[in-house]
Amino acid sequence: MDTKPSSDSSQSNNSWLHPSRWNVGDETKLEAGLLIHQHYRLEEEIGQGSMGEVWKAVDLIQVEGDARDCHVALKFLNQDFKQHPDALKVLVREFHRYKKLNHPNIVKAYGLDRFENTFFLVMEFLKGMSLKEIIQNHPNGLPLKEAEPIIKDMAHALAYAHKEGLAHLDFKPGNVFYESESKHTKVIDFGIARPLEQSERERTKYDLKNLGALTEAYASYEMLLNLDPDPRDDIYGLACVTYGLLSGKHPFNRENAIDAESKKRLPKRIKGLNHQQNKALLRALAFKRNKRTRTVDDFLAELFPEKKPKYLLVFLVMLLGIVAGFAAWYQVKQQSEEAPLAAEYKPENQTEKTETGILPKQKQCKQSTVVNRLLKTAEEYMREERYIYPPVENALEKYQKVLVVCPNNEQAKKNLGKIADIYEGKAQYKLNKGHISACQDNIKNGLRAVPEHSGLLALQSRCQ
Repeated sequence: MDTKPSSDSSQSNNSWLHPSRWNVGDETKLEAGLLIHQHYRLEEEIGQGSMGEVWKAVDLIQVEGDARDCHVALKFLNQDFKQHPDALKVLVREFHRYKKLNHPNIVKAYGLDRFENTFFLVMEFLKGMSLKEIIQNHPNGLPLKEAEPIIKDMAHALAYAHKEGLAHLDFKPGNVFYESESKHTKVIDFGIARPLEQSERERTKYDLKNLGALTEAYASYEMLLNLDPDPRDDIYGLACVTYGLLSGKHPFNRENAIDAESKKRLPKRIKGLNHQQNKALLRALAFKRNKRTRTVDDFLAELFPEKKPKYLLVFLVMLLGIVAGFAAWYQVKQQSEEAPLAAEYKPENQTEKTETGILPKQKQCKQSTVVNRLLKTAEEYMREERYIYPPVENALEKYQKVLVVCPNNEQAKKNLGKIADIYEGKAQYKLNKGHISACQDNIKNGLRAVPEHSGLLALQSRCQ
């Protein structure tokens, strides 16, 4: 069906292209048992949204063919939205987005059709329930282990859409569906999705910017200000949904981002998540875009960090014990052979005299309680895998402060190298997956630790 009129005059000759001109009195009554083109028979209404209502229907052709599953979902423009002059354009664009987005975690659309004075989409029928129902049924939230596959499925759907150049922009619990049979999660309703590239939006004859159909409680700060779309808009919605799934509550008590930011609202920590995981959620819920998690992949990596094999952890614990024992023995030996050293660090250009002469600066640094405190904190952050995030409370910044005080501190240099190696591995993984932007981000993070890191610099030329 060609829905693109060639001129204004052709539009005026085709009243069906103008939903706003339809006679309200001629509205088709949708009810169970209604036959549509002798092809579909309506069974029951299964959902409603701002633009339409969704019905479960039997595909009679599939019944004739003795197919295993004969049900489809039909999405009709509702009576109120049909009066919008661009209603049909919205439906047509939604259909083409579904045809473009071929992903196991995104609902499929089969066709676009018209029945009397009503247009509808023919879509995949999903068995199960929306996350809105799941959250309502679990007022204290789901355990992380149970919620993890759901979170990953909906995140993969968004990551794919972003890769294809689209932002969903209406990501909320009611638009995420959990299939009870397949145990898969699917994202639905791309009705107000928009292209991420400005050039694509300019080529689109009708942009949904002014449609005003977003859900405020899950819309980002920038969406409420009507700014251009960005993947981080969906990340805010994803974080809100994830928070609700794990806690049973909206992070800001359903206040929109602008109101919550003005009142300096902070989401409560979720029991069952460790410090790093709560920080990951907090960063994805940042009100301002420049402070929010950049990509869906980053959000998943921070919320579900890769676990090290248990045997490796046992080996590392044993190795740390041996090193700690040797260090303690060496310290006692040194203290018995040398004069007591200063407890606090002296300024870089200042030396300290002892009975045996001038005390080397490097030994002064080793004994500094300031340095020891920084190293201890940095080690804790390394164990928690807080390598460079969150700001201030991370290993990178602590080790860098140690080197400001003691430029030759070997422990700080070694662990900065380890951080750079970790991000080299992350960058290589992202490059292998074809995620160039994420690869570049990991290279950038690694070079913060070791600017001249050979592995990262070599990857940099490949990750373009």
